[in-house]
Amino acid sequence: MDTEIIGRLKNLGFTKNEAKIYVGLLSLNEATAREIHEFTNVPRPKIYSVLDRMVKKGYVEAKGGTPAYFRSIGPEQLAERLRDKFLLSLNETLKELNSVGTGLKRILIT
Repeated sequence: MDTEIIGRLKNLGFTKNEAKIYVGLLSLNEATAREIHEFTNVPRPKIYSVLDRMVKKGYVEAKGGTPAYFRSIGPEQLAERLRDKFLLSLNETLKELNSVGTGLKRILIT
């Protein structure tokens, strides 16, 4: 597995296991938790919790059944979601920082 891609995804907020699973699912297209474990070497006890977290974040889609199948969203879709999440967080932080600065000015002036 490409450690450079794993590192880049970690820089974008993925855990190591999330990054390995995302890259693995891009290679596999669609797979069961067992197949993902075998391909990525993510510890079996952690695979379902990591997949569940990734589904909640919208990075992975789950197809119910026995066994369940998983697939990653496309790289462009992932980039769009990460960008939107970053911009939202940045805008909220900016508003909060501005209100802190305004509140501090009021305290110092009074």
